[in-house]
Formats: sequence, structure tokens, C-alpha cells
Amino acid sequence: MNFSSIKTGFQIICIAAVVASVSGCTTKDQNTVTGGYKGVINLDGIKFGLPEDAIKSASLTFVPDSNVSQNGYSQYLSRAYDKDNGQYCLSYSNGQPSQLRVIYNSTPAPKESAMARLKMILPSSAPEETKVNDAEVKAGKKENPVEYHFYGDNLKAEVIFADKAATTVKLIGVHNVVKKGAAAAGDKAAADKTAADKTAADETKKAE
Repeated sequence: MNFSSIKTGFQIICIAAVVASVSGCTTKDQNTVTGGYKGVINLDGIKFGLPEDAIKSASLTFVPDSNVSQNGYSQYLSRAYDKDNGQYCLSYSNGQPSQLRVIYNSTPAPKESAMARLKMILPSSAPEETKVNDAEVKAGKKENPVEYHFYGDNLKAEVIFADKAATTVKLIGVHNVVKKGAAAAGDKAAADKTAADKTAADETKKAE
């Protein structure tokens, strides 16, 4: 038996397999969130407003949260984490983007890193920041003060700190501002936010 020939043949097969694997990957673009493999999304490219179908197709990156996915409300949790160990949580109401959160369960993220992440998840079409409400941070009374950021009239972000000094962050989130005149949306929006808050709290308790 010619072992040299067998070895050479095996090497050729391996090389062919690698080439096929690489050629099967799509070219990555800075403006897209899809990775090189089917069912995978690059977390660093995800922004608020991403269609629900895109999340559904990324089954290797996201998993449906069965605890709150009901009555037109659906939520997805990332299997992967960002560089600061933050887990992505995307919520949809009747197929429309409702909220995008990044939850730092195990270890709070440094404020600088969290604020940079917040800018990354804002929609590409988001206007410049128009207002900041940091009253809770300045008061220094709450264990987990919340800071609100507004971008025009329709977009709002929240930063929940992990300490009174507001040096570390346990959650950042972006969602649309629901106006009072929106068709039957007031109560439902509140219910959606409550459900999202419950999941965030549950995830935090698990980490503790």
C-alpha cells in the first residue's frame, strides 16, 4: 500500500474542503450586520430598527424569549455577547421594532464603553442628541440611577447605572417615543416596556 499517495490525496481533500468553506462565506460590508455564515449576525453591526425577519433568520446568534413572546409581542436574546459581556435583547410589537437593549449581567460595563455601545446601536438615521436628563445621577440618591438621552422627538435612550457614582453600567436601551395620540398604543407600549423590564430583571437575578 502506498501511504505517501494516501497522505497526498487526504491533503488535497482537506484543502478542497477549506476552499469550499471560504468560498461559501459572503463578503462582509461595514453597513451590513450579516456575518459570513447563514444564521449568524455580527452584534457590532446591529442597530435599533433591524427587521424582525433578520433576527428570526439568525438562529445561531439569537433565540426567542418564550417567557414574553406572546400576544403580538416578541423578544429575542443573543446567544453571543459583546466585548464587555453584554447580552443583546431585541423586542418587537406586532412585527415592528419596539426596543433594543444591551444587558450587562455578570459584570457592569465601564461607562465609557457602554456609551460607545449606545452610539453603535442607534439607528443610522438617528438625529443628533437633543436633550439629556441626568437628574437622578446628579441627585446621587438612587443605587441604580437612570440617565435619559433624547434624539429628536421620536427616539429615546436610557442608561441604567450599576452604582450611585454612575461609573459603571448594567443596561443601555433604545426605543421609540410613544406619543399620546398614537392609535391605542399607550397602554400597549406600557405593557411592552413592563415585559421587557421583567426580562431584564430576571436576567440580572440569574447573574447574581
